[in-house]
Order: sequence, then C-alpha cells, then structure tokens
Amino acid sequence: MPVSTKAQPSVEERAACESLVTALSRAMKNISFYEVRHPVVRDVLTQLHTDLTRYLTDKREFVIKFVNGYVVLQNAPLLTNRAAVGNLLGACHRRQAESLVFRRGVTLDELEQLVTVLAADTSEVEQEGGLGRVLEARGVERIVVGAPKGRPHSNWRWIHSTTLDVLRGAAAGVRTGRPMDVASVHASVGDIMDDVLGDRTLVHNLTSLKGMDEYTFIHALNICVLAGELGRHINLSREHLDELGTATLLHDVGKVLVPLEVLRKPAALDEVEFQIMSRHPVDGAIMLSREPRLPESAAVVAFEHHMHYDFSGYPQPTHPRHLHLFSLMATIVDVYDALTSTRPYRPPLPPQRALEVMQHECRGHLEPRLFGHFVAMLGPYPWGTLLGLPDGRMAVVTRPNASRPDNPLARVIALETAKPGIADSEVPVRQLAARGEFEVLDPATLGIDLTALLHGLHGDEVQGAAVPLS
Repeated sequence: MPVSTKAQPSVEERAACESLVTALSRAMKNISFYEVRHPVVRDVLTQLHTDLTRYLTDKREFVIKFVNGYVVLQNAPLLTNRAAVGNLLGACHRRQAESLVFRRGVTLDELEQLVTVLAADTSEVEQEGGLGRVLEARGVERIVVGAPKGRPHSNWRWIHSTTLDVLRGAAAGVRTGRPMDVASVHASVGDIMDDVLGDRTLVHNLTSLKGMDEYTFIHALNICVLAGELGRHINLSREHLDELGTATLLHDVGKVLVPLEVLRKPAALDEVEFQIMSRHPVDGAIMLSREPRLPESAAVVAFEHHMHYDFSGYPQPTHPRHLHLFSLMATIVDVYDALTSTRPYRPPLPPQRALEVMQHECRGHLEPRLFGHFVAMLGPYPWGTLLGLPDGRMAVVTRPNASRPDNPLARVIALETAKPGIADSEVPVRQLAARGEFEVLDPATLGIDLTALLHGLHGDEVQGAAVPLS
C-alpha cells in the first residue's frame, strides 16, 4: 500500500489531535445523558477549550478531516479506535461534514454550540441548510464546516460510526421528549442487515468494535449485529431480520435515565445501585411503546431481555407469559457480548471461555435450542479467538470457516516488531500450523490487547496514506 509523500504530522501534533478529538467525542457522548451546560459536559468542553487555545497560540487554525471512517490530520489517519471517536465521526458523517476547522480565538460558547448542533435532530439541521449554516446562524465564526465534494465512501467504519450517532440521537431524544428519528434507526438497521446477509464485514469485525469508553452504545450495536447473525443462521426472513435488528439496537435505550455514576461505576453495583439499574427495561419499554413507527417487538424486547428463559432475571412478570423469540435471542447475545467486552472492573473473556461460562453458569437463563444454534453459528473458534501455533507464533481468528469449522481463517500477530500489528494475509489456521497442533490462548494473561490490534483490520487508503495495520 503506497505511503503518502506529503508531510506527516509531528508526534506533538498527533498527540494534540488525538486529545482534542477524543475530548470532543466524549462531549458528544455525554450530551446523550445531560444538557450541554451540565458539569459532565461542560467540564469536558472547558478542558477542550483550554487545550485548543494553547494549541492555537502559534497556529492560525486546527483542521481535522473525516475520510473513509478515519480521523485524518495532514493526510495521516489517526485514532483507529472506534470507541474513542465513534460519536464524532458518526455525527459529522450524517450531517455532511467532511472537515472541521477550529480557528484561533475559538470560544467556549462556540464549542458548546457545535456540540449542541451535532446532537440535534439530523432532519432539523438539514431543513435549516446544513451544519455550517446552522452554526453561522448561531453566531459561530471560528468553527468552519467543510462539506463533502462527492458522495462519501461507505464502509463498515461508516456504518459503525453512523449507527452510534443514531443511537446517541435516540437516547437524547427519549431523555428530552423529542420524537425519535425512527427513519434513521431503520436505515442503520438496513445497512447492518445488508452486511450480515452480504459480505458480513461488521460481523467479522465485532471484536474490533468493542471498547470500554463507549460501552453502552457499542454494546447495543454489537447486540444488533450478533442477533442479526443468529437470525440469519436460523433462516429468519429479511423482514423479520430488520424487525429483530430494530428491537435489539434499541433494547437498552432505558439506560439513558440511569445516572452516569451508576452506569459507569468501575466495580460491582451495591443493592441500591442495582435497583436503579434494573429499572432500565421498564423505562425502555415505556419509551419505545410511545413510538408508533416502531414494531411492537421493540418495546417487548426492551422489557424482556433481562428476564431470562427461566424467569430468574428482572423485572419479574406479574402474570404467566411466553417470552418473545427476539427477547430470547437478545438474552443470549447480550450475555455473550458482555462477557467478551472490556469492562472497567475486569478484562474480556476469550470467546471460547465465554461460551463455556454460558454453557455451565447460565444454563437456565438461556433458551437451549437457540443457544445451540448460537454455538454452532460461532463455531469452535469464534472470531477474535487467540491461537498459539506450534512454532511459537500467535494468530487471531478473523473469520470462521463455515465449511470447515475446525479450520478457521486467521492472521498471524507480529509482536516482535517496533509497532505490533497483524499480518495482511488471512490463512486457514491449519495451514499456519503446518498440520501440527494449535491451542487457544488467553490474551489477558499474555498482556496482549487484541482489541487495539484488531482495530486496524480491513483498512483502506486515505488519500494515498497508508492506514496502520491494514
């Protein structure tokens, strides 16, 4: 892959860009739960303003671009971590912003206006002439929006980021009483199910989508993708897949009413906090039942996804009931994604170990036939499984092999290089093992951050620049 001959940003410029963009994305995430003047949002923006002012002391402006799902600074792609910048990327992509220019003298009020407009309903922004026009009308002079010159390239990164923005908008909408942008929800689910039924790139990149900072929204996206894959496996129709995707994408929307200090607590919840958290299925069901453009199953799945097959979960039903098929599917993929995701209080479980825990410790919680389909769908070596090869090398499963479940496709991990990465070629693991034995490894015990490594898979060129780890 060619490397750009243009000047690359310095280490200092890279660090500044990553800090500024991450802060802006964090403010976008927090505004889903609080108003822009709330300290949780304002403190982030105040620090961002201080950093921007310092950075622009000897510079006229600070320019960031968004290309093919990457943040780009001086033609160099940065921040491949989807969890760090997914909100900002998605918000700008959906509002036709190819770049943001921050000029010297930018004020805190202008940053607040930017975040507020990025969080506003997309259709309202379009009706008022687009993001740039709305900012101008609000007196924002030192933040300039660059419109795309052509149709933006669509790939799994854009699907991911756009869906995060749709979820953020839905969460903000139900919190403030604003009508939900159901059309955007349906469009995002359509893109996801197209991928599930097509080349399944999102499915094969689930591990690289996981992150701790954006857990609530990325978890919902993962549940939608995994449920869609399970639905494909049991031969649901496309109509039912779209309905399942909509229900699972919105299943946790009730968490918007859970205080952030409870939602993000880096430890087990105490009894009072658990009672607060356990309200989210009821709250979510009430919110979604008020939206006539959503299928009825959306409110049902929100209400039932923690009940468990044996009704040992919550909320406890007051009358006998049969759980919806989609709720039973959501419960299975919800448990799997939670076990295999990084949390503040524990590392993720390897996929194979997560399935073992589900088999032995969650027996009554999961509908047995659906769980059997789920295990068969993932295969003996699910994507993201770390394997040890006979020659001492390690490889990560990047694509299950439907025709040969015991021989998944994998990529060798290069840890001995200055910058660890993953090989370009995807090879059947038994070919890598030269017909020898290979074993499943636990990345946490080896100090390997698979999520960080996998963020670079399926990279594309960004205006001639080589995307890291592609």
